[in-house]
Amino acid sequence: MELIRMARIVLWSFFGVRNRAAHEADFANLNFSWLPFVAIGLAALIGGCILGVVLLVTHPAITAQGF
Repeated sequence: MELIRMARIVLWSFFGVRNRAAHEADFANLNFSWLPFVAIGLAALIGGCILGVVLLVTHPAITAQGF
């Protein structure tokens, strides 16, 4: 459950749309030793998804000649 809470904190910080009271409440009882690993893992996952979509869209074998 703590891993999900850390992932939620990291994702909210990526988007930057969290109010201060909720942010401080989450950081009040959090184990900070795993937080950098969760942040790096989620950043790599989001980057991989973006790269996958870009490669899918720009793949040279897919043509739009019939449209």
